[in-house]
Order: sequence, then C-alpha cells, then structure tokens
Amino acid sequence: MIASEHPHALTPVLGPATQLGFVVRDLDEAVRHWIDVLGVGPFLFLENGTGRPAPQSIYRGQDVQIEMRLAFGFIGDVQLELIQQVNDAPSPYRTFLDEGREGLQHLGYWVPDHAAARNRIEADGYTPELVIPIAGQPDPIIYYSAPSVVGPMLEIVPRRWRHARAAVSDHLKAWSGGDPLIRFDTYGAFLDHVGVTFDD
Repeated sequence: MIASEHPHALTPVLGPATQLGFVVRDLDEAVRHWIDVLGVGPFLFLENGTGRPAPQSIYRGQDVQIEMRLAFGFIGDVQLELIQQVNDAPSPYRTFLDEGREGLQHLGYWVPDHAAARNRIEADGYTPELVIPIAGQPDPIIYYSAPSVVGPMLEIVPRRWRHARAAVSDHLKAWSGGDPLIRFDTYGAFLDHVGVTFDD
C-alpha cells in the first residue's frame, strides 16, 4: 500500500512538493553526477540563469541581484532545480554554502492560492527571507526559512508559474537523445522560445 492510499495518511498543508532545490558549488560537476551516476536527465541548462544583470530581489529587507547558473530536470513528476550562485550578493544560497552545506536547500510548491499558502505557513512560524517580484504579475516568489533547523526552506511559487514548469517538463520529455544538456542562455530566453504566457 502506498502512502496516499493509507486511510490515516497525513495531508501536506501545501499539497505535494513539486520541486527539490539543490544549491551546489559547481553546476557542471553536479549535473554530470545526476546524469552519469544517477541516470537522471536530460536537464535544461541555463548558463546565465535569470539574466545578467539579474533581476532585483529582496533578501532580509535588502535589495539584491543574485546571479546564478541553473539546471532543471525531473524525477517522475518532481522537478529538480540545481543552483550555482556566481556572484557574492547576500542570498539564502550564499548563506547555505557559507554554513558549509551543499545539496538539498529548499522544497518548492506551486500553490493554487498564494495568500492562503502564505498565511498558513507564516502562522506556523515560517519567516519570509527572499522575495522575488515578477514584472507584470501580482504575486512574488517567496522563500521561507523554517522555524527549526530540521526543516529545509520552502519556496512558494504563484499558480500562474505552472505554465513555465509544464513547458520545462514538456521540452525535456521531447528530448530525442544526444547531449542531455539542453542549453539556453537564460530562463527568459527559454520561455520566449517555447511561447510561455502567464495568463490564469
């Protein structure tokens, strides 16, 4: 019997986690490990992440521009995000590495009701640390720190970003072999290429 069929199974308050976010020191090395050792791939590989210069975010009340390299893959329906920060801007990723850690850093959730999700986890002691405003969209992406050192950070992603997640999944499923790194310069360039829109 799988957990979801158990009559007394708990119900996650934010629904199923749809992304596992890993912070790494070397994206090339990390993605090769997933492909060559674990047999997971292909990956969408974004050399300049969200762009250069990066869009402005707010970390612990401070305006920051976090420059990254990114890769996205899937294990079943769960998205993997591999993040290498390439500048010294304060961020949850930099803090994670400075604490001597590397690996799983956050759980990502594409939530149907952004306000309800925020209210629920904030009432349970989670603290917003990184806010990523999205131009033309009402709700930001938010990273929350756990009230205990036991838990990873949570990332709350507005519902309309499900289109972007689906586009990455569809593009990787269409891979026909060859190089398992499907390269685009930035996430925006990929979204433009596949024609993603953010209508509800």
